[in-house]
Amino acid sequence: MRSLSFVVALPIAVAASGALAGGEINGGGMYSTYTAKSDSASSDRAFDTSPADNLDEVVKQLTRAIDRLARYHVPRDPPRIYRVPHAELENYVCKTHCAIRAWYKPGDGIFLDESLKPETNLFHRSILLHEMVHYFQDAAGEYGKMGDCDRWFHRELDAYTVQNRYLGTIGHPSRVAFTGDNCNNIEAKAKDEGHAQAFDGIKGRVDPDQH
Repeated sequence: MRSLSFVVALPIAVAASGALAGGEINGGGMYSTYTAKSDSASSDRAFDTSPADNLDEVVKQLTRAIDRLARYHVPRDPPRIYRVPHAELENYVCKTHCAIRAWYKPGDGIFLDESLKPETNLFHRSILLHEMVHYFQDAAGEYGKMGDCDRWFHRELDAYTVQNRYLGTIGHPSRVAFTGDNCNNIEAKAKDEGHAQAFDGIKGRVDPDQH
């Protein structure tokens, strides 16, 4: 069952403080040659930057955005979203103080730090989109044949790439960058430091100083 393990959304590398509160991030984005689907009225709704009345409206909008920015088919049902205190996220995912703000748990849903306001804050909206990409990945069985660490690594690269496409499409100046290491380096570091492991298939990268 470890191939169906949980995935942690690692913290975002920022070029200035306060980014998770809506500040700007300069550089560090990852891009590819993927071409978004053609414009339409639905595309306009997908990339609407006006305030949303509720979280359900945001999820519908981001579902349309992922459909246009990524290769995944839209799942039949939307993900469940839970708003939880930051301390609860820290305790469950990191077991210590860390910068995590959102987390997707396969088979359950997306856990958002209650301080995030994707209804009105566009950068926070992109964080929710990142976690929704993980939900789309699960629905598509993407990377399902890989080992735990490689699966986690490629899923994160993909989610950060789609998040940057979204930020660019809506004209937001922020960009995000994946701060995790590759699996070979993780295992090498674990051996050098005498750790049993630096990657946990249940929660992803678990070294406290890496969150």
